[in-house]
Amino acid sequence: MTTPAQQHPVPAGQVEPWQDIPDDYRAAATRMIEFHMMSEIVGPVHEFRWVPRAPSLQAKLMFAAKSQDEVGHGLMLLRVCEDLTGKSRAQYLEQILDGPPRFMNIFHYPWDEWVDPAIVAWLIDGAEIERQATLLRSSYGPYARAMRKILKEEGFHHHCGRYLIGRMMAGGPRQRAAVQRGVDRWWLRTLAMFGPRDENSRHGPALMAFGLKLARNEDLRQSWLTKFVPQIRAMGLEIPDDSLARDEEAGQWAYTEPDWAEFSSLLRGGSPVGADLQRDLRTARRVNDWLLAED
Repeated sequence: MTTPAQQHPVPAGQVEPWQDIPDDYRAAATRMIEFHMMSEIVGPVHEFRWVPRAPSLQAKLMFAAKSQDEVGHGLMLLRVCEDLTGKSRAQYLEQILDGPPRFMNIFHYPWDEWVDPAIVAWLIDGAEIERQATLLRSSYGPYARAMRKILKEEGFHHHCGRYLIGRMMAGGPRQRAAVQRGVDRWWLRTLAMFGPRDENSRHGPALMAFGLKLARNEDLRQSWLTKFVPQIRAMGLEIPDDSLARDEEAGQWAYTEPDWAEFSSLLRGGSPVGADLQRDLRTARRVNDWLLAED
């Protein structure tokens, strides 16, 4: 069986928007980059809600800067999508605010206490760095170039989260217990971030064939586990997974599989939390419409 890339070969080297791009490649790139863009625009709504509730001025400054960065990532990727698809910014904003909730699974979960945004910055942004580092070599040139700035800023976000978690672990029993609750909540959600194994991934093989994606989901997850399991344990935290074990000979981790049915349901059907985020964005647009109104 031939792959889409073999049926419709793309130009050699990185692909640029002014080239003759095969329809299959354009469709695959559009789906991948739009999903990333929408996640970066919707995600900060979750973030900024916690800025006023941060426990210190330092933490407020960190998460205010993080929220601003994420919006900037969304705008950069919005420009990439405009050039790739020919849609206008206005059309994309309507799609983000009123369309299907196509954004990352982590934004479909409630953040219950202050430790959640800190855990997300530490573990989830660490997972994003694992994936995004490979995208610097993505075959779509504008996307690969955008990733240079995005990746640097995600590194800052990860270090902020790790620093704040370290501060909490240096506190008293209440603080340490809160961090452990956060790890318990986010462990499987973080593993799910990488997506199902490639043999069970609907779009992964085509993205790999086109060079849009450079690493398999399971390889990324295994690399993240190798880096973060020791880091989590060094913090004095327990990992809530009795199946977690490393086969040193094979160089592979065994772990409890995330609930992939739930993962798919969130990405396809959304959630009350995701709907709330979109509703907040629609409210913000309505309240601020006067800024763009013509006299």
